[in-house]
Amino acid sequence: MGAWRDPREPASKAAGQVARLRGGRLHLFGIIAESVGVQGPTGGVVIAAGVLAGVSGGGTALVELVAAVGMGFVAYAFVIFTRGFNSAGSVYAFTGAVVGARFGFLSAWTLMLVYVSFAGGICIATAAAASAGLDDLGVHLAWQPYAVIAYVLVMTLAFLDIRVSARIILGMEAVSMLLVLVVCSVIATKGGSHGHILRPEPLQPNGVPLSVLGLGVVLSFSTFSGFEAASTLGEEAQRPQRLIPLAIASSLAVVAAFTIVVTTIVTNAFPGTGELSRDPAPLVTLADTYVAGWVGELVSIGATISLFGAALACVVGASRILFALGRDTGPAMLRRTTRAGAPSVALLWVGAGSLLTLLLFIGEDFAIRAVGISLGYGADLIIVAYILVIIAAIIYTIRRRSPRLSTMILIAGLAILGYVVKVTFLPLPPPPFQGAALAAITTLVVGALLPTVYPTVRRGIQNSPLLAAGADALLRRRPRP
Repeated sequence: MGAWRDPREPASKAAGQVARLRGGRLHLFGIIAESVGVQGPTGGVVIAAGVLAGVSGGGTALVELVAAVGMGFVAYAFVIFTRGFNSAGSVYAFTGAVVGARFGFLSAWTLMLVYVSFAGGICIATAAAASAGLDDLGVHLAWQPYAVIAYVLVMTLAFLDIRVSARIILGMEAVSMLLVLVVCSVIATKGGSHGHILRPEPLQPNGVPLSVLGLGVVLSFSTFSGFEAASTLGEEAQRPQRLIPLAIASSLAVVAAFTIVVTTIVTNAFPGTGELSRDPAPLVTLADTYVAGWVGELVSIGATISLFGAALACVVGASRILFALGRDTGPAMLRRTTRAGAPSVALLWVGAGSLLTLLLFIGEDFAIRAVGISLGYGADLIIVAYILVIIAAIIYTIRRRSPRLSTMILIAGLAILGYVVKVTFLPLPPPPFQGAALAAITTLVVGALLPTVYPTVRRGIQNSPLLAAGADALLRRRPRP
C-alpha cells in the first residue's frame, strides 16, 4: 500500500474546497529535508559543546553518542511502522491502528504540540542568533523584532508548495553544515590549543559520575529529536513505504555523525573544559581564532539560517498532523488546502499556536532565557511522544509475531526513554523549568480526556477511515476504539 487516500474525498477539488494533500510530489531529499530541518544541526553544534561541557565535563561527544544510540531505538520503531503504512497523520495512524483510536489521538496530539511549541521557540532562538551576529556588525536591536520577522517569513513560506519549502530547508541547512565542516577542518589542521585534535577525552567519561553523564544524555536527546518528522509527509512523498523509512534512518545517522564529529573537534580545540563551558558560542569563537573574524560571522549567520529552517520544518510537520486529525474529528474547515496543496486552515491554527508561544516570552529581556524555557515544554513532550510510539511498536511486533530480537530492541529503547523521563520529572526541575514540565503534564491529561469530553472527537476517531486503512495495512483488521 502506498500513501493513504481518504475514500470520502474525490481525487481532485478546486482550491479552497475540502481536499486531500497532493501525492507523489517529494523525492528522497525533499523528505529528508523535513527531518534534518527540524533537528537544525548547524544551530545546535554552534553552542552544544559549551552547554554539555558545563553539565557533563569533558565527555561531551560521549553523551551525544549515547543519546544518538538511544534515538536509534526510537527511529527503529518509526521505520517499522513507515514500512507498512504512511499518511499525513504520522503517529496517529501508526499507534491508533495498532493500539486503539484513543491511544493514536493522544500520540498525535502530543507530537503536534511539540512541533507547534518548537516552532515558536525556535523563532526566538533564530532571533537570538541573528541579534548576536548583527550586533557585531554594528546593528543593535533587541531580539523581539528579529523573532517577529522570523515568524512572518516562516508562515509565508509554509503556505507555498511543499517542494519549495523542502528545497529551502535542505538548501539552507546543507550550506550551513558545509561551512561548519570547512571551519572544523581548518581548526583540525591547526591543532587547536593542544596542537592536535584527535585526543580521545571527549569520548571518555573522564571520572564524571554516571548520574551527571545521564543529565548530559538527556540534554543531547533534544539535539537529535525531530528525525521522525518525515513521517508527516506520507501523503506527499513518492514511494513513501520505501523513501520515508530511508529518510528517517539516514537523517538521524547524518546529523548524529555531524554533531559528534564537530563536538569532538570543538572540545579538543579549547584549552580546557572550564573555558569551553563559559563560552556561549564556542564554534564561533574558534572560527574567529583559527580562521578569521569574518568566518565567525558566517558561522553565526549559518546558525541563524539553520534555526530558521528548523522553525519552518516544525510548522510544516504540525500542520500535516492537524490536517489528518481534522479529517476525522472536524471541523470541516481543517480539511481545506491552498492551490499549492498546503493545508491552509491547519497552517493558520498551527501558526496561531506558534505565535502564542512566541508572545508568552516576548517580555523577556534575554533571548537565551526565553529559548530555554520555551523549548523546555516541547522537549518534555517529545520524550513522551516517543515512548507512546515505542509502546505501540512493541505491541505491533508481538501481534505480528515478529522475531523476538525486534521486540527486545524496542524494549531496550523503552528502558532508555524511561530513564530520561525519570531524570526529567522525578523530581520536577526547579523554576522556571518546573512550569514547562507541569505544562507538558497538563497537555497530556487534556489530550487523554478530549475524546471523552467531546463526543464528536470520540466518534470521529472511532470511525476513522485512516485508522481502518492503517489497521488493514499493518494488521489486516480494523483496530478496536
